[in-house]
Amino acid sequence: MMKDPKQIARVALQSARVNVEVYEACGLIDAPSAHGLRYKIAVQASDVNGDECRFPSCACPWPDCSRQAEAGVEGDQPSGPTVST
Repeated sequence: MMKDPKQIARVALQSARVNVEVYEACGLIDAPSAHGLRYKIAVQASDVNGDECRFPSCACPWPDCSRQAEAGVEGDQPSGPTVST
């Protein structure tokens, strides 16, 4: 069974976001390093989802912008922790 490459990329991006949050909260990396890592995650998310993707600074729990196009109604958007970049 072959997995969708975009889904694999989304899982990896989500994992990277969680790791950055944990490392920063534990003091293992400083704020400028965390900011730089979030920027790299955002670049990779836009490669996967297109230029309109704002992950990891959006409220999407997963970097999957295709879900937002289906929602259409305010309040149907996926929610999750927000991370400022």
